[in-house]
Parts: sequence; C-alpha cells; structure tokens
Amino acid sequence: MKWIILLLASVLFVSGCTGNTQVSNTGQTTSEPLADLNIGLNVGQLAPGFTLQDPANGVITKNSFQGRPLFIFFTTTWCVPCQIGAQNLARYDDETGGNKFNVLIVFVDGSETDSQFLTWKKDFGRSDWYVAKGVEMAQTYKVQYLDTKYVFDRNGIIKWFDVRPLEYSATKSILQPLLS
Repeated sequence: MKWIILLLASVLFVSGCTGNTQVSNTGQTTSEPLADLNIGLNVGQLAPGFTLQDPANGVITKNSFQGRPLFIFFTTTWCVPCQIGAQNLARYDDETGGNKFNVLIVFVDGSETDSQFLTWKKDFGRSDWYVAKGVEMAQTYKVQYLDTKYVFDRNGIIKWFDVRPLEYSATKSILQPLLS
C-alpha cells in the first residue's frame, strides 16, 4: 500500500513540475500547459515585478509601464557619473520626442528624501520621468553598483543590463531598436 501512495505522489509531483496540469481558479485540474514564467534578471527573461511610490505620480508598478519600453536607472542623488548618464538619456529622450519610452529612476540611498528626488529630476531628468526610493527593489534586482541600468521591452522582458557610466551612443543603440 505504501508503494502505491509513493508512486501516486511521485506521478503528481512530476506532472506538476513539467507543467502538464494545473489547478484553475475554480479549483478544477486542467491539462492546459502552465504559462512560461521565466522570471529572472538575465537578458531575455521576464523582469521581476515591483511596487514603488513616486512622490509626484503615486504608486507605480512594473505593470504601469507595459506598452512602452522602460529604462530603469539605479542611482543616488549625489552620484556624479550617474547624473552625466541621466543627461545623456535625457538628450536621447528629447531627440525621440519625449514619449517613446518610459524612464524610472530608482534611488538606493535610504537616507534621501522625496524632495531630493524631485530636485534631481528637475536638474538631470525630464518632467515625465518617474522617480522613487527603491532600496528593496535594488535588493530584488541584486544591484551592487551605482549606475546599474536595465532596459525592458514593451512586455517587460529584459533587453539590456549594464553597470558602466551611460554614454549617449549606448543609450541610442539600446533603445532605438525597441522604439519601432
């Protein structure tokens, strides 16, 4: 009897792991394949979700940006190379008309304030950019360096990741193919 229970349990475990069956929201088991949830931090993977508080725009989530590419920039208000990179990104944003992609600046210094974020945005960004404190998001995204950047396509798939200072030529070469 024990071997039958073990056999049944292993069959259920294997079928659950392979995605051949799932439980619907009504509690019924179906034979439809599970959605491909290839969530991760590598290029080609669906980026992890997040929820942040923008001092001007309120609550923002990863889903808030679906439909247009998203450029995420992890920084602090005092990082000078990041400020220069933001100016390069702003230049490209201006050249494309200012509404072809979204920009989210995620500040990772827990001691900085919303007022500092808004001043930074006025000095180095654009009025339609999103800014928020994101210490927990930085941990989720395994940020180890200031000037860490991710670019998502319009569906939230990671298309680019970098930690070097942002040059204008890189900005254009990464974003331009996603804007068509």
